[in-house]
Amino acid sequence: MKPLRGMGDPKIDRFRARRIWAKRLTWILYGLLFTGLLAVAGAAGFVYYTFIKDLPDFTSIKAYRPPVVTTIYSRDGRLIGEYCSERRIEVPYSRLPRHLVMAFVAAEDSRFFEHPGVDLFGIIRAFIRNVEAGEIVEGGSTITQQLVKRIMLTSEKSFGRKIKEAVLAYRIDNYLTKEEIITLYLNHIFLGRGAYGVEAAAQEFFGKHVEDLTLAESAILAGIPKAPSRYSPYLNPERAKQRQAYVLRRMVEVGFITKEQAAAALRQPIKLKALRPDFIKECGYFTEHVRALLEERFGKEQLLNLGLKVYTTADVDLHQVAQKAIKDGLNDIVKRNGYEGPIKHLRAKDIGNFQQHQFNYFRKYPPRKGALITALVVKGEKKGQKVQIRFGDHAGTLVQSSNPDVRELQSELRTGDLIKVRLISEERPKRWTAKLEPAALEQGALISMELETGKVRVLMGGKDFADSTFNRAIQARRQPGSAFKPIIYAAAVERGYGPNSILMDEPLSLPGGRRGESWSPQNYDHSYYGAIPLSTALALSRNVPAVRMMMAIGVPAVVNMAKTLGISSPIYPNYSSALGSSEVTLYELTRAYSVFPNRGNLVDPIFIQRLEDRDGRVLFEAQPRRRQVMKPESADIMTKLLLGVVERGTATRVQVLGRPVGGKTGTTNDNRDAWFIGFTPSLITGVWVGMDTERSLGPKETGSQAAAPIFISYMKEALKDQPVEHFSEEVKGRPQKRESDSEDYYEEEEPGQEEPGQEDDTYQERKNTLTEGSTKPTTPPKDFFKKDLEG
Repeated sequence: MKPLRGMGDPKIDRFRARRIWAKRLTWILYGLLFTGLLAVAGAAGFVYYTFIKDLPDFTSIKAYRPPVVTTIYSRDGRLIGEYCSERRIEVPYSRLPRHLVMAFVAAEDSRFFEHPGVDLFGIIRAFIRNVEAGEIVEGGSTITQQLVKRIMLTSEKSFGRKIKEAVLAYRIDNYLTKEEIITLYLNHIFLGRGAYGVEAAAQEFFGKHVEDLTLAESAILAGIPKAPSRYSPYLNPERAKQRQAYVLRRMVEVGFITKEQAAAALRQPIKLKALRPDFIKECGYFTEHVRALLEERFGKEQLLNLGLKVYTTADVDLHQVAQKAIKDGLNDIVKRNGYEGPIKHLRAKDIGNFQQHQFNYFRKYPPRKGALITALVVKGEKKGQKVQIRFGDHAGTLVQSSNPDVRELQSELRTGDLIKVRLISEERPKRWTAKLEPAALEQGALISMELETGKVRVLMGGKDFADSTFNRAIQARRQPGSAFKPIIYAAAVERGYGPNSILMDEPLSLPGGRRGESWSPQNYDHSYYGAIPLSTALALSRNVPAVRMMMAIGVPAVVNMAKTLGISSPIYPNYSSALGSSEVTLYELTRAYSVFPNRGNLVDPIFIQRLEDRDGRVLFEAQPRRRQVMKPESADIMTKLLLGVVERGTATRVQVLGRPVGGKTGTTNDNRDAWFIGFTPSLITGVWVGMDTERSLGPKETGSQAAAPIFISYMKEALKDQPVEHFSEEVKGRPQKRESDSEDYYEEEEPGQEEPGQEDDTYQERKNTLTEGSTKPTTPPKDFFKKDLEG
């Protein structure tokens, strides 16, 4: 049999073997390729499910609004306050100068207008530059990636976050225009010293608006984002200048500017000047109260971020008048009673604890120029040596006062005395000069409101917001003394009593005194006038008739009337409340008085006139809200009674205003609190004077002596150039006769029939039996008004 062709031929065998291996290799390559594809698909799936699937919705960036400043304006549009977590002022792309945009692009992302959100060439270039420099001088993240990191992701340093950042940057770059992206970036970026965004930074560093920035200034700002503290022109001017040179060089390299322009910008001197809002410091109490109202409505976090525009009813000029009136009035009190000595004297064993407490405090809140602080005297005055003080780990010396009384007080200071001082200047680190504040404890508050609308024009919660933020007009509850009596008489008038209803001013003893003894209310001068009309009892602020009035109408009637007039503070259900023992706020009592000239209407005070969002849409506009809480004829009688207090009672000094004014004085035990609340037909103003420690203001420092002069000083300016207003005919005319009135009230009253009297506000306890005392009614002597403290 003939053998097959080719069998045994070595060449053919080798060929067949190669074909077999070629087929095997092909299958191996197909297998590897398939495995590779599976691996890529698996990796892609892993990346997708791990990093991409749960990415934030990139379209939400279109509606993103960064936190911006909430601004507070006065009634005439002046800026009086700001609230913010990040001081940022948004500006549109049209306000951004071209050289500012190009400076940031050159410094942060030179191919910004070319790449699709992620720049591979930029990453390679940054790597090479950093290797050449031996340090990180350039980052690989694009502006879009930086924006994504700040707005949509965290600052976590991880490979996963970088993948998410790149994917989102790519998507956003295809969703927004380049102008929209750069505008978001320049409005959002942090540039140091509390400034977020280029507008806030332009104001903070150069005292101008962003559109007014020069090329040199723009290059300074563009160099900051890499390290805001390191390249701050305030903290590190040399490094900031070097960074500016780098930015200008990059602008030349990418063709944004010429070498000549860069050189000129580099030669331009940089003048740092902060354009901080000139807040009206006198309006501090008002703006702080507005902040509390807004927080109650929106919440603290929302208030700091929403960028609201708040238009208030605050009158800046009258706030300045009010602050001066309060300070002048308090200074007069000090002059009449002498300058105060030290707050207290510490024993040697207590000094260490006090110093440690101050050390902890001033470490947290460093002292500043102009601050009023408590200091410890560590060395008294000696010949040629000044008084040495310490507060925390700071020390200082007291300068000599030009006032001889203060100099004498200063010479008597000794080691261990606690005093109030105002810091003048820091001569060297933690070494200060200061001046003694001998009248630091007296405080005053004032609130002034339009009667018709309820718009609050002035709210002063103390003599200086910079020294104390505690709002004594709103937050402090103090005994009103005789300033509470109109509440009692209002309740009586509503029940039919009239101005000439007869009340007995004679000794009275009631159960309820200390240790089971009787309580005997006393008049200020310890005298009694016998039977007197209700109008005279209120005008002269007699205590005993007020208590008898409360007994006649009942305690619940008075408590209910206080609530009806808007007083929410608790009123003690006992007879001592007739003399003002229940604590109320100045705000509450002033609002309660407003019912009388408003003919029985209780008006809601307005602090915020209009509220707008960041885009100017009106969210709220206040409208006067009033409700009838008292009969108009009763309110008219109360207005006439309070006019009598000024015409012939305890507040005759207010007549100096030369126009019809009603009001009431108030003084508490030991002259700790002095009040005056007064009104014209259009404006009501309440004044309180006292000390936070509830110490005596001094002998004879009554509401007429201490509070009324502040009211007068303020109202002179508040009513300046305004025509004299008269109360309605219902108030001026003779009211309808009431059943409890005496006949002689309706006879014509001769002018000058009565002379001015002094307020009679305090009450005292007196030991007595538990039976009510009585004496034969006596006729007041002809000069009984002159026996009081007025004059």
